[in-house]
This record gives sequence, C-alpha cells and structure tokens, in this order.
Amino acid sequence: MKTILLKVEYDGSDFYGFQKQTGRENSNPTVQGKVEAALGRILGRHFDTKGSGRTDSGVHALGQMISVKLDDDFEFHIPPEGLQILLNNKLAPEILIKKVEIIEGDFHALGLSKMKTYAYVVKYGARDAFSARYSWQVLKKIDFEKLEELIGMLRGEIFCAPFCSGDIDTSSLESYYKNIFFFRFYRLKRRSAIVFIIKARGFLYKMVRRLVGFLIDYSTGRFDIDTAKKVLADYKMRSIYVTAPASGLYLYKVKY
Repeated sequence: MKTILLKVEYDGSDFYGFQKQTGRENSNPTVQGKVEAALGRILGRHFDTKGSGRTDSGVHALGQMISVKLDDDFEFHIPPEGLQILLNNKLAPEILIKKVEIIEGDFHALGLSKMKTYAYVVKYGARDAFSARYSWQVLKKIDFEKLEELIGMLRGEIFCAPFCSGDIDTSSLESYYKNIFFFRFYRLKRRSAIVFIIKARGFLYKMVRRLVGFLIDYSTGRFDIDTAKKVLADYKMRSIYVTAPASGLYLYKVKY
C-alpha cells in the first residue's frame, strides 16, 4: 500500500471551503473537490482524499496537507516531482501543489497530525481595495498595549467554549479545554498590519476567528478587562464580541 501526501496552498476566496460537497461541486466548488477531480484525470480512477483540516468558505491555506491512499491493486509509477507538475497543470491557479511525497503504507493527514498552526492577518488604518480578500480591515484605532495584555491570558490550557460557534454540549464541558501552545501577534508597521500566530493540537469550530475578534474588540475599546474576564469564564457571553471574517485566516502549517 502507498499513500500520496500533498502540501497544498490555496486562495480560498472563491471556494465553498475545503471539504467537498457531493453533487454540488458545479455550483459550490471546493478545494478538495478540485484536487480529487485533477487526481482522477491523472490516475484514471477516483480516489478519496483526507485533509488535515476543514477550512471554511473564504479561508486560505499555506500548508494544507492532503493524503491519498492508493488501492493495493493500483500500480503507481509517477515520481513525486512529475505528479506535482501534472497536478499544477490541471488545477485552477488559486490552488498550488507545493510538495508531493510518496509514503509506503497508510497515512492519514488528519488523524496523524500533532500540531496545527494558523495565521490571521488584520489590516488597520486607511482602507484599500486589495486587502479585503486576504485580511480583516479594521478601521477603529487599536490599542496595542491592551492587545498584548489580553493575548497573554490566552495561552496554556484554556476553556475555549466561549470561542466556538454552534451549540455547546453542556454534558461534556471538559472537551472544550484546549492547550494553546503559542499565541502571539506581530505588528508590521510599514504595512499597517498585524499577524496573529496560534498553535494547538486541535481547534474548535471558528475558534481562531472568534479569538481574534475577541482580542480586536477589546483592543478597540468595545469592553473593559473585567468584561473580558467574564467572557473567558462563560460561553453564554459569546455575543459580546464579533467573529473575525474568514478572509484573514490561513492554515499555515501542520506538524506530524
């Protein structure tokens, strides 16, 4: 048995997320659907793929990992570099195969991942016509000292139910604790931009976008530190802050 492992970069602006939507690919194209279609044309048969993360509509990736398990009876003789060229020739320009590996045996891109890193880009100051697809344009004044103050409270073992979308399963609240190993921001003054970097083994639905929205709302004066602390302890206060838009989010790196 062999597994193809792809490292994929994509502009998610015009895709309905990463995960394929069976029967709806013509109207709602997805990254996974496009990759599987290209593989099918090259290999002569359909193979299901597994992604390392399900990015939402409008979310981008610099290091999405996709595994393709080949059937035992399938003879595969294309070298990695050749498959990379063939795939990039058939894929839309918004999807780029950065690397191809051929692994002996089974490999699951999601199940075997040990750490994921996401980046989120915020643009501040004057609005421009080119950043909306790739960042969150914040027009309010950001207090960077307040931003540093609050982000320091969002590292380590954190109760993340206040930072996920959807219904909360109150019978298993312990499952909402996530270990955030790294969470910092970098201010790029010349570009009037902030880049947030966050690392964890796993993330809840829309967790990164909600964390960034929470931080930006606090740093622009929407609420005070006492209210911020209440949000950290109570998922029922999720409506206090906004969810950052998908356009600024990037799946940056997956570690195995």
